[in-house]
Amino acid sequence: MYQQEFLGLQLGDERLNKRCLKIVDRVSQKPGLSFPRAVQRWGELKALYRFFSNNKVNRDKIMEPHNKRTVERCLQEKVVLSIQDTTYLDYSHHPRKEGLGYTRDRLGGHGMLLHTVFAVSGESGLPLGILGQDVIVRQTKHPAMETYLQRLERNRESGKWIQGLRHSQAVATAETRVIQVCDREADIYVFIKEIKCLCQGFVIRCCRNRSTEDGYLYENIASGPVMGHTDIRIQRNGTRKARVAHVAINVCSVGVLPPKVMGHKGAVLPVNIVRVEELNPPENGKSLSWILLTSESIATEEDCLRIVEYYRARWLIEDFHKGLKTGCKVEERQVSTRQQLENVIGIYAVIAYQMLLLRFLSSRNNLLLADIPLTECQQTILRSKYPKEYAESPEQWLRLIARMGGFIGRKSDGHPGWLTLMRGMHDFILIEQGLLLANKLVGKG
Repeated sequence: MYQQEFLGLQLGDERLNKRCLKIVDRVSQKPGLSFPRAVQRWGELKALYRFFSNNKVNRDKIMEPHNKRTVERCLQEKVVLSIQDTTYLDYSHHPRKEGLGYTRDRLGGHGMLLHTVFAVSGESGLPLGILGQDVIVRQTKHPAMETYLQRLERNRESGKWIQGLRHSQAVATAETRVIQVCDREADIYVFIKEIKCLCQGFVIRCCRNRSTEDGYLYENIASGPVMGHTDIRIQRNGTRKARVAHVAINVCSVGVLPPKVMGHKGAVLPVNIVRVEELNPPENGKSLSWILLTSESIATEEDCLRIVEYYRARWLIEDFHKGLKTGCKVEERQVSTRQQLENVIGIYAVIAYQMLLLRFLSSRNNLLLADIPLTECQQTILRSKYPKEYAESPEQWLRLIARMGGFIGRKSDGHPGWLTLMRGMHDFILIEQGLLLANKLVGKG
């Protein structure tokens, strides 16, 4: 299942290609385990570390086959959501790792930033894969009094959004419309202008009360007409309880002026605004309130609901980064340099995508379930372990695998989560390996 995303790998040496596929086979079976626990054999473990240290190996080459397959999947869609987000990889507990920088204000922390461009079907919500990833290492703290012209003369961290836009340009064709979906950090005039220049769409959560041709953005949307109402399910997060928020949706269209840092010089950007406001928020909780900047039509209630769904799809990249850090534990990998870390991330990023895809498919039994076939041996294990619950259904197979990871499976439990499914997959593969070994020993006897 995992190796198909690496087919066609070209690292410049056939031995390196084979070694990479062997590593993928090993670590994908137990993505949360350390390398010594996942590999166990000393000779194979040394080969793994040598692979990640090899100068011929780099993250871009490792991910290239997956990136190409992602583009192929995107080109079969009418609408592709290009979801961009940044996560912080913190290695403060390994301060001797070379080539890293600060991750917090005042030069605190030790690590790097990982900016991901993740593709999702705009019609079905199906995760399509990673279009691009960029690593950012902060080495220098720039002065707070730096002028806009001074910032233009150097590489800026905000350039990651433009770079992400270029990653997604490969799938922007006459048949496929690309829509950039981002959180508040991407509310940048230059970024929105570049999206328009490339004829892509966008749904970006508003961060600041921008100047418009008719005053200010917040005041403009406050007087906009209500286009409809909907319910949004909010997931449990820490002390926040899961709930269903009933929201009102109102809209308006504005012309956004260039910001003060640009001397108010530049084109006026026509932008549609969609505000999502919870009507009866909980007394002791934070109400749901979004202001979304978009290029998409807001003419009908259906149009507005579609924009809200596009933004809600952004949560998939949050889950992807969670799986990469918590499920695959890339922050705990015992390698010593930035190059080695990037190579490790290249492999685990593809594994994390596949796990996210599995979770998505487990919650939608009518969509591409043929992509997750089980061998006869694997079906025998599930049939024997869960004789009453077993059914010839890929959806039920995944639920039973999640049971091995701690998923109870009550009607009120919904669908299995990311980490539960990953733990269950780990135990499931261990059982399969034990059964195959037992059969082999019996055959010899």
